[in-house]
Amino acid sequence: MGKIKQVVDIIMENFEVTDWWRGSSPFELLIGVILSQKTNWKNVRKALERFRAKFRTVKDVAESPVEEIEKAIRPAGLYRVKAARISKLAKHLVDERGSRLEDILKMPYSRAKMELMKIEGIGPKTADVFLMFARNEQVLPVDTHILRIMKRLGVADKTDYESLRAKLEAEIEPHKRLKAHIALIEFGRKICKATNPLCDTCPVKNYCLFRSNNKTKPE
Repeated sequence: MGKIKQVVDIIMENFEVTDWWRGSSPFELLIGVILSQKTNWKNVRKALERFRAKFRTVKDVAESPVEEIEKAIRPAGLYRVKAARISKLAKHLVDERGSRLEDILKMPYSRAKMELMKIEGIGPKTADVFLMFARNEQVLPVDTHILRIMKRLGVADKTDYESLRAKLEAEIEPHKRLKAHIALIEFGRKICKATNPLCDTCPVKNYCLFRSNNKTKPE
């Protein structure tokens, strides 16, 4: 069993997986993925509820001033940046796809990802997360939390997104990847934080090079 699998299995045992995306339309789900950037799941749910109450269709969003989108998604944080992305996304869908994401979801993985990345503000990670949630695509997207964790474990150095994703997927079984993705993010937010990580309470501290290199006193 490789180091990645050992660590991920331990983290999945210690962190619950939320299902905030259940029941969302493809458009709402993509909005949720955008909202989830640099915020917690609780705030994503709150912002999504406000968004649903304000806008009924993709066209409603496309035709609304960006300030109205900002008000609706404010709980998610970085709401001005996210509102601008959501506005551009809605306009793209109205102009290019008849307000529908469903056709993209019917495409093979590589083409679906390529089509999503044609939309301004959607990169490979956002596309992968959307496809994972929307149709259970068996990928393991790498966000900033997961990248930080893997660097501290000595698994990633300056590895590019696709290479690191492939490295993780080589050790994590397909049916576990969605849960692993969410559990790793929760672990990164609550324990393996960017600043002041809680190394003493970390369930995988014995695997961590970062902790080994930053010990100030013996246990």
